[in-house]
Amino acid sequence: MTVESILLPVSDADEDRVHRLVDVAVESAKPTDATVVVAHAIPKDTDEFTPTIPPISGGGFPQILSQSEYDELLEEYSPDEIAAKHETVQSILDRFEDIGIEYDIRGAVGEPDEALLALASEIDADRLVVGGSRRTPTDKAVFGSLAQTLMLEAPCPVTFVQDN
Repeated sequence: MTVESILLPVSDADEDRVHRLVDVAVESAKPTDATVVVAHAIPKDTDEFTPTIPPISGGGFPQILSQSEYDELLEEYSPDEIAAKHETVQSILDRFEDIGIEYDIRGAVGEPDEALLALASEIDADRLVVGGSRRTPTDKAVFGSLAQTLMLEAPCPVTFVQDN
């Protein structure tokens, strides 16, 4: 099976492992000139107040928005535009440009697990590269695990990049 498309979902939690995630994605993409789709999940339904991305909302610091203000932002900007402004996404794109990796940016709106799984199917991903940290079985049972859900339900092989 030739690898043509690799999905690399990232969030704030991946900030410390971003270099390892990029290295693994490059290792998978380089031999076949695959495109890496860098994705960021954007929740649709939030609590009463939501922190948002400063470049999208305006201002130089995180802002807290009401649900209606957050919904207006989601209507004003495409999910891909919002994902492109994410700091972790930007650091990955800088590295990909330096290395010469072809990439695309996608925002996935909804519950992160459902949105990212749908995106993997939509782009017909040949591989998924996901980061995560070691958690106890109790942590997983109580809080869930996005990485675990992606590994178990992805429509393609998954490479897991663990914290040190």
